[in-house]
Amino acid sequence: MKKLKISLLLLISISLLSACDTNDIQDVQFNGIGDVFVRCIKVGDETQYAPVFYSYSNENLSLTSVKSPATEVPDYNLSDYSTDKRVFRLLPKVADYSTDDVTNGIYQFKLTSTKQETIQTQDKLLDSRIDPMLITDFTYTKEGHIFEIKWNELNHADTYVVKLMTEKDGLSYYISDRISATEYKFNQNSKNWAYNIQLTAGKTYWLGVFGYEFEDSSVADGSNINCETVEYKEIVW
Repeated sequence: MKKLKISLLLLISISLLSACDTNDIQDVQFNGIGDVFVRCIKVGDETQYAPVFYSYSNENLSLTSVKSPATEVPDYNLSDYSTDKRVFRLLPKVADYSTDDVTNGIYQFKLTSTKQETIQTQDKLLDSRIDPMLITDFTYTKEGHIFEIKWNELNHADTYVVKLMTEKDGLSYYISDRISATEYKFNQNSKNWAYNIQLTAGKTYWLGVFGYEFEDSSVADGSNINCETVEYKEIVW
């Protein structure tokens, strides 16, 4: 997911810096955006839903809070999760999923920088939902570290992405390009592996197959997600 969104951070930084003289860099205005989308998963025979939140800024953040259009829902608080303090997120825990869909409408984001500056932004959650991801065939061959995956075709899916991670939604060692088919194969010599990594023999890692529906398929960047689905497979390297 981070790969899908990295272009947005670059665009924010470039657009702001290009508007300033070199001597004015310290006066760049604090700016950022927020994104809310739904993650849907299959649990037994049920489809369950939970909200996901991200915020992006051109400065380090200390807090991001989000107000739901459902007045009875408490504010959500996002936090940092990597060395890049300009990106905050809140992912659902198991208990956050429900067969009740997430409330659509306008979500209000308040971003606070480490300098205690604040900005307000908003994102609209649309009522369209993607089908839950189901991996139909999965093979991992240790010799050559070959991964072969197939999954169900999803209604409303604009693209698919395969990741190999330290844990579910953890640091990504491998992130595929966007995939239009419903099958994929890669190995230890494929492109798209992170630089300067060393996976450990006998250690457990997680493969995730993600499907994405964008708010507008013609503007399919990482800040434009409306719904996401994922299924994971555990492997021992």
